[in-house]
Amino acid sequence: MSTTYIKVNNKNKKKRVIYTNSPIASQPKKGGFYIVSKAFVKAGVTNPKASFSVKRGDTVMVISGKDKGKTGKILAVFPRAGKLIVEGVNRIKKHQKPKGMGQAGEIIEKEAPIFVSKVMYYDQNKKKPTRIGHKFLKDGKKVRVSKVSGEQID
Repeated sequence: MSTTYIKVNNKNKKKRVIYTNSPIASQPKKGGFYIVSKAFVKAGVTNPKASFSVKRGDTVMVISGKDKGKTGKILAVFPRAGKLIVEGVNRIKKHQKPKGMGQAGEIIEKEAPIFVSKVMYYDQNKKKPTRIGHKFLKDGKKVRVSKVSGEQID
């Protein structure tokens, strides 16, 4: 783990940022320090919070790893860890002990988080993964745009 100090939110206060390789399980308390995954954010950045181009409910395609080529809907997003959970992707088996007397143990199969860099937004019209751009509408609203088809996403 490495520790650095950065200015946060354009204030002169300095906050301690800890970059770690281990997974991040909890959020820091208010006024505490930031814990950031080294795999997602470069050391020395001024904004340690991740910003994703994909969000919950989007359909994405996995572009690398054991599930390469699979598509699914995003179920959950974890910005601090730089990970997300995709429906039907990175399925793991969890062995659960019996809870009480006379109850059998079981094996639960569920989706585990994967890094956001392993997925791309899936364009339903062109049936291809695509990068996401941003565009301002005439009323000043910022919207996401598919780079492959040029169509508005939200």
